[in-house]
Amino acid sequence: MTSKLNSSKRTLSLNSRIKFVAFAGPLLFITACGFLSNPDRKETPSRLMLDAQAEYDAGNYTKAIELLEKLVEKDPSNEEGRIRLTFAYNGSLGITPTEFIKTFASSSGSGTSGGSDISKLTGKSSLPDATVQKLKTSSSSITSVEQLRTQFKEFATFQKAFLALCPLFSTSTMAALKTKAASALDILEVSKCGDGRPSANANVSIAALSLALGQFSSLYKAILDADNDGKFDLEEQATAAKSSIDSLDTTKPTALETLRSATNTLTYVGSQLQGEVFKLAISQFSIIDAVIAGTNLPTDIKAGISAGVSSLNSALDKINGYLDAGKSTGTTAQSGSTTAQAAANAQTKAETVLSGKTEAEIDAFCKDAYCFKLTFGTSITPSQCVNRTYTADKCTTTPTIPQQ
Repeated sequence: MTSKLNSSKRTLSLNSRIKFVAFAGPLLFITACGFLSNPDRKETPSRLMLDAQAEYDAGNYTKAIELLEKLVEKDPSNEEGRIRLTFAYNGSLGITPTEFIKTFASSSGSGTSGGSDISKLTGKSSLPDATVQKLKTSSSSITSVEQLRTQFKEFATFQKAFLALCPLFSTSTMAALKTKAASALDILEVSKCGDGRPSANANVSIAALSLALGQFSSLYKAILDADNDGKFDLEEQATAAKSSIDSLDTTKPTALETLRSATNTLTYVGSQLQGEVFKLAISQFSIIDAVIAGTNLPTDIKAGISAGVSSLNSALDKINGYLDAGKSTGTTAQSGSTTAQAAANAQTKAETVLSGKTEAEIDAFCKDAYCFKLTFGTSITPSQCVNRTYTADKCTTTPTIPQQ
């Protein structure tokens, strides 16, 4: 295959490159079973693989999963079985690796940037729109990954697929993943994956990318960018709060309420950045980032993914300096630069705004400030609040984001 393909040959070349995906390639475990009884023949790895292929090709993913789970249970070291099990899991969620690759290959190299790169990445492979919409309407009540996986079985299936595939990751991918997703290792159950193998074939890379993109894209569309403008909602909310504080006129009667609203928004942003569901999204992005760095996929397929990865890294840097994919510091959460600056502005404004206010107004603001510090790790403590004491149980209710 030459390095330069004209447009008439591109589709044919692409099809030849994806023949190894899912169940399109030749089976590796065809053996003679004539010496076994009929019941035993149905339980051999080769027989299970053949039957699973037929079920997968017919779109019977649940049955294919059942057969392949049995195969992997019998033969945990069966690499082909683990890869195909992941493909079957994806298929049951409406995600097909072949279409994923075709779409990326046909759309890469367009030279887009910024938000369009994020859309390019997240638009390729995700749960069906109806599921994403249901997740979007339910997201405000979901506070943990366990709750997410209980309410949406698809996310429990995603994790099963990850655990089936991750023992086949390369050692370099596993090392990168453990570094990038340090704050999300418990969520991913990475301890069950091992340390990886010397290398991973292209099928493993494709399965990992389509799996992680499916989960990340769904969370991105439903929670991280619910208004579909190509920007993280949390970044926009933190920026809006900072703008409100910067323009606050302390001579107006509404100044205290404006400051409290902005502080309330920052508290919400901080709690969401530390939330498990946000960490789950980061963990999936970390898989993409770790896999793409060492994958042996064709350059034109990597291009579109790499562009989106770059844009997402930039967005994560803006909203959170420590929980983003490349800068996790474990359990210690710190504020992003935008929110930290807004907190500093609030500290300055609060001294003026609280002067002459009623006891109830001061107490309400100081409680908000305490909860902001507890949740976000950044202090807003005007002199009127220094000698006041509050308890963490008063901060358990997630604040409603005020309209800025």
